[in-house]
Amino acid sequence: MNTKITIALTALLLFISQFTMSQSVLVVEPGIGTLNQAIKTYGGTRIYQLKAGEWYQLNAIVENVGYHLQIIGQEPAVKGGMPATLQTGTDAAGAVFNQMFDAKGDITIKNVYVMNADLLGISGFLFLSNSKTEGRTIIDRCIIDPVGSPNGVAVAGGKSKIYFTNNICNRHGHQLSPNDGFMFITDNASGFGFDTLLVQNNTFICMGTGMLSDGFNKSKNNFSKWDHNTFVIQKSQIDWSCWEKEYYWTNNLMFDSQTQPWSPTWNPMPGADKGKPLAGLVYADTIPNDVLPSQTIQFVEYNMHYRNPKFYTMLNDLNVQGKKDGKITINYMPLVWPIDSINKSRETEMFSNHSSFPFWRYGNTTNNIDPQWVDSRIYTMSNKYADWTKYATQIHAMSYPSGNFPPASAWPQYFWDPDGDVSNNLTWPLFNGVYTNPALLIGSIEGLPLGDLNWYPESKALWAKNKSRIDDHMRSAIEGKINMLTGVKSINLSDIKTSCYPNPFSNELTVSYTVKNNADVKLTILTLNGQTVTELVNRPQSEGDYTAKWNGTNAEGASVSNGIYLYRLQIGNEVASSRIVKIK
Repeated sequence: MNTKITIALTALLLFISQFTMSQSVLVVEPGIGTLNQAIKTYGGTRIYQLKAGEWYQLNAIVENVGYHLQIIGQEPAVKGGMPATLQTGTDAAGAVFNQMFDAKGDITIKNVYVMNADLLGISGFLFLSNSKTEGRTIIDRCIIDPVGSPNGVAVAGGKSKIYFTNNICNRHGHQLSPNDGFMFITDNASGFGFDTLLVQNNTFICMGTGMLSDGFNKSKNNFSKWDHNTFVIQKSQIDWSCWEKEYYWTNNLMFDSQTQPWSPTWNPMPGADKGKPLAGLVYADTIPNDVLPSQTIQFVEYNMHYRNPKFYTMLNDLNVQGKKDGKITINYMPLVWPIDSINKSRETEMFSNHSSFPFWRYGNTTNNIDPQWVDSRIYTMSNKYADWTKYATQIHAMSYPSGNFPPASAWPQYFWDPDGDVSNNLTWPLFNGVYTNPALLIGSIEGLPLGDLNWYPESKALWAKNKSRIDDHMRSAIEGKINMLTGVKSINLSDIKTSCYPNPFSNELTVSYTVKNNADVKLTILTLNGQTVTELVNRPQSEGDYTAKWNGTNAEGASVSNGIYLYRLQIGNEVASSRIVKIK
């Protein structure tokens, strides 16, 4: 993020803080319609606080015209306890509300468990819309389950600002077809999309067709950043909005993403419109009338993209059968098309030709590595979802009859629903996003876990401490990892032939490394928060191969607790770091 954007965000937070201080807090009593009545009475003169662990239901769509509406859930008395629950309602005819919030002014919702379904489990159309030009939407630390049947957050006003952070979203869209809308959608006649879209440190579960649509290149967007998000089960594209001046897709963990095969006859797939980029998960294009060398930033780095092996078996089986039946071959789209892709796609040219597009970067993507989730139910859900996808693909991509497609009454079984009751979403906790794969736990550009850092509080604290440096690093289109512990240059472990074994270790860890050019060497063990545990080597070395051993004690010789630590090797002015795990 550049300095201007950083300053703007700082000013925004200061403004919010000052504005908040000028308003009094109104504690809303739980019940049906109590929040509606409070807002109708006091408008923008109050901050509406919902009680932790209590249940609220809307008796009308919440609307604010020309003022900043703030709904803040009370912090639970016990860490990790249930926040306030806010459920949508139904109209006089018994139909679920089309949406929960119709924002015609700025809106902030924090720390609330939002249920966009009525008491029968029927989802509303979308969660929230904001139609104010230059409107601001802030959604933070919320659980939204379900999000909406086709769409989540819709923005009809141009130059809008959306800050979507630290949330858990479950059940967006439906399982009646592969095409059921987008999590974020902006579509207006002004020619301007969003000014800012920040989607950071969220967990998305069972999502629909795509995550962002902007009317298929209808408007120009300014700044879009998707960083450290976890996706578990998502049907098709990530981003159908490709006119963006600054775009970052970094550090995301995508498990069973883009599981719906696509027919190559669909525009703009190979064989269709050759003037467009090939459609990938990130559908990238230059802004119209862009002058080369382009200053537009597209930074797609350090992500993991996984599909259950059952999806590849299914794809092969369907193509074998399709060939016998005279059907066209179907395929899966990558995150970004590689340099040797079909017909050297325009997207490939943009990401690979750094002379013409100096700020376009794609790389460091890991494919099909199992995160090793601690919650085995994720794998059970993944297998069920693969079964559903086979039927959906036969109909949608291959034009087979729909006789084998699951009936509407069966769609809930293909969503993440821990207690099996769609009308009661109060299973707590809803989801556990912790995984144990050592490679992915250091897979981000900062050497931290990929995906939502809220599952790793110590790592998130270290990330937050270095946030401005990380933003500057990525905006400069630097593909190498950033070292957050010092200001020295960060290098890859392989460049200095460094290794540690065994990892995890119980009694003793051995670190081996190679020294060249008689450089000074410093090898340090640290906590995830950057605090020094002990120093193993701190002296000049001649060229050669060396080893150092750590027995799991601190500088005073006391045994440290089991857990994750960092070892940091500095040779001259270069540094490499990696995670190590101490176990019993």
